[in-house]
Amino acid sequence: MQKTYVMRKFDFMQKLRFKLPPPNLLISFEAAGRHLSFTKAATELNVSRVAVSQQMQALEKFLGVLLFHRLQRAVKLTRVGERYHLAIADALERALRATAEISRRSESNIVNVGTTPGFMTYWLSPRLGEFRTLHPDIELRFIVSDGNLGFEDNIDVVIRYGVPPFEGAEATFLARQAIGPTCASSFLPEGTVLSPRDLLDHPLINLEGPYDEHTRWSTWFRVQGIDMGKVKAGITVNSYTNLVQAALEGQGFALIGPPLIERFLSNGTLIQPVSAPLVIRHAFHLLAPQNSTPPIAAEAFATWVKAAFPQLKISGEEAIEVDEG
Repeated sequence: MQKTYVMRKFDFMQKLRFKLPPPNLLISFEAAGRHLSFTKAATELNVSRVAVSQQMQALEKFLGVLLFHRLQRAVKLTRVGERYHLAIADALERALRATAEISRRSESNIVNVGTTPGFMTYWLSPRLGEFRTLHPDIELRFIVSDGNLGFEDNIDVVIRYGVPPFEGAEATFLARQAIGPTCASSFLPEGTVLSPRDLLDHPLINLEGPYDEHTRWSTWFRVQGIDMGKVKAGITVNSYTNLVQAALEGQGFALIGPPLIERFLSNGTLIQPVSAPLVIRHAFHLLAPQNSTPPIAAEAFATWVKAAFPQLKISGEEAIEVDEG
């Protein structure tokens, strides 16, 4: 199907080469038809009146129709000329607008970034000062959503959680998420080590909403070979940011992990005291529009994000991967 479409487009473009007049003739025609004067068109295009007159004759010969009535001191479009001028003027205007838009975006210092609430809150926001120091002239605008953001609304860069391929995008792997039982350091006595079964005696923070089943405690206990039975009363939230916040405030254990909470684990605010491997989940990817040269500012932001991730990857010895089946 795709091959057939490509071949049709190729055949169409090949025909255009022979059926379309030379572009310079169309540009001159648009100016002459707008001014209804070869002299004024020549002045605008910085050529001689004779050159414009010859170009209009060449265009009429190419098309096989008369476009202008030549009067004694003026020119007037024929009916065919009026219709053709309307079409050509509209096409050239749209081409001009598209070119100007690309030019503005390539030179703009504004980068529109699409990302998830969790990535924005726990990874990007704490590091934006570093980016601002490196690139003080770049303005970042964020579109934050748990939905599958694409490149609509002039988004330049998307950081998405999931499994490639992503339609219409070139994806760069950043890091896999690795989750495990996590709580505030103040929640347990220092040095406490728990077994997976011990968690049945502690309050659990449950996550509901548009998240996969491997973020749920029922799945985690099943992977550990433990029947949850009747667990201690906990709380349930429907957003990742609320999940992390509840853990930070000592409300119980949450199934979270790097790369988003790496900062809290490193400074000891959050701990993972359960003697069980982390569970590897999907990965975060940086997406750029396919077959498109990114604006300089967007490329600078993407390079900065990608450079930050190698040190945060989780090794196979520290985690296990859960079967999707």
